[in-house]
Amino acid sequence: MRRLVLDLRDRRPIWALPPEGAAAIREALPDGWEVVEPGTWADGSGDGGWGVAPELLEAVRGAEVYIGYGVPEEVLLAGRDTLRWVHTGTAGVGGSLHRAMRESGVLFSNSAGTHGPPIAETVLAMLLHFARGLDHAARGQREGRWAPEPFFRADAPVRELSRMHVGIFGYGGIGREVGRRLRALGARVTGVRRGGAAGGHPTEGHDEGVRIVRGLSALDALLPELDALVLSAPATPETEGVLD
Repeated sequence: MRRLVLDLRDRRPIWALPPEGAAAIREALPDGWEVVEPGTWADGSGDGGWGVAPELLEAVRGAEVYIGYGVPEEVLLAGRDTLRWVHTGTAGVGGSLHRAMRESGVLFSNSAGTHGPPIAETVLAMLLHFARGLDHAARGQREGRWAPEPFFRADAPVRELSRMHVGIFGYGGIGREVGRRLRALGARVTGVRRGGAAGGHPTEGHDEGVRIVRGLSALDALLPELDALVLSAPATPETEGVLD
């Protein structure tokens, strides 16, 4: 019997895989496969939480597929003789790019794009919070006073997204969802992708009305033009320290 280990029992109910999710995976597998849920707690915080229980490692030994929140080094070592594919339920992968992963030859995939719509809505809420001066209004509310003064000044903190230029560094699944929503509200949007042309020179293109530039040098040139910058690039050694 071929085995898939499902390690998505997060302590936080909103992040735990519901029973119907596990049932759907079982139904999608061909005959001759079993799905094992070791019953240990998982942690989907950030790139995936850590602290590997012995029961989990025992389940991974002899398994061909592992699905969890991040892929700890201990999991790869436990299944080094049989694992063929490991998948993380997170979009970020920085914590899983350890030496054991780089040397394993195991197929590694993540859940890029899954979190795009909800995170994009959160980004939009944050931009509107500041563009409409809600930070000033909320401060007055906390202080128990009516505080219209900031909104009457010549430099009132109220803007329209249609008059803003927003940059998105990391124009992948999340960045694209952010760009679509901002474009629908009339904002000017420029997405920055790390990969540039040969020699590191920036290149330019368009995607659904979003201007796309490539290369880290393009980000430096773009920053003075922006009213807001959205960071949606994954945390990897290549992106660490891009902004100080």
